[in-house]
Amino acid sequence: MICVIDCRCIDFEKNHGISRYTYEIVKNAKDDVKRRLILLADSKNFDRLKDVFGRQVRKIMKLKSSFLSPFENVEIPLALKKIKKEEKEKIAYFSPSFSSPPILDKEIKKYITIHDLMHIEFYKSLRNKIYYFTLVKYYVNTADCVFTVSNFSKQKIIEYYGNKDKIKVIYPGVDTRIFRKLEAQEIERLKNVYSYIPEKFFLFIGNSKPHKNFSYAYKLFRSLKEFYPEHKLVTNVWYEEDNKDLCRLGKIDDELLCFLYNRCEAFLYPSLYEGFGLPPLEALACGAKVVVSRYASLPEVLREYPQYIEVGVEPAQNAKKVFEYLNQKVVQIPDILNNFNWEKASAEIFKCIFFV
Repeated sequence: MICVIDCRCIDFEKNHGISRYTYEIVKNAKDDVKRRLILLADSKNFDRLKDVFGRQVRKIMKLKSSFLSPFENVEIPLALKKIKKEEKEKIAYFSPSFSSPPILDKEIKKYITIHDLMHIEFYKSLRNKIYYFTLVKYYVNTADCVFTVSNFSKQKIIEYYGNKDKIKVIYPGVDTRIFRKLEAQEIERLKNVYSYIPEKFFLFIGNSKPHKNFSYAYKLFRSLKEFYPEHKLVTNVWYEEDNKDLCRLGKIDDELLCFLYNRCEAFLYPSLYEGFGLPPLEALACGAKVVVSRYASLPEVLREYPQYIEVGVEPAQNAKKVFEYLNQKVVQIPDILNNFNWEKASAEIFKCIFFV
């Protein structure tokens, strides 16, 4: 059997979220599995995918429709029909995101990863409701297996769509070869490379979407200035351009991100909704002190290792609690990292696709 994977979501410039997930699942597949993979690309990532995976996988096919384009609902089924005819083998189709076209060919096995239901739980627009209660419901009902990234997300999927027997939790991974505690000598070298990073700082990495709750992180930082008057807030969110307390970042690669996690006073992540929560887990892997909300999947994934705060109260009410945590907590690299391994995640997914 051959597995066709929609890899159009992979963005090598901003390789996080669903992009990171898809990339790591393919990257960490065993060699014999890779030889049975056909990757769907678009014009934006075809050349990079070919450079990275071209010699390892069976084929990389370039589609005209970009990720989430309405035309994918026509083009992908046609591409699968063509592959099935040319390869003369059984076909499985795997969408590592919430988007999947209607595939009517019952001989094609279908697999999908639904990371969360944020767009109907948090962003409750009519458009989202229509999409999730029609197309996503169809994907869940017709899939051979639905993968998800936490027990929190699994319970939400069951709550909305049922089908509990076909929903399988497979945790994502943290690459501890990249995200790790750096030696002093390496930190000094990177200080020279990233000389624009302030010596003392708090860190927020995410985006400006409401569920990431940057505004709360910023207000908490402002309250913490009472205890840390010399500290800045380093972030990739652009906010108040004239604010001298902010150090704004452009492109962030893994080396810089690891350095920031290692050097920050604390990583602030008061998110209101997560299907998993990879950034605070990466921060813990680097030995950072982490401050998070208690919402959604975060307690399941992070367990007792971060400092939890109640984001329903004013940030100033949490500042002293965070200050005490930062001054008392001895940071240890969590043993829970063994639960989050990309090779294991990839192996479990392809075991379900090829061998179950």
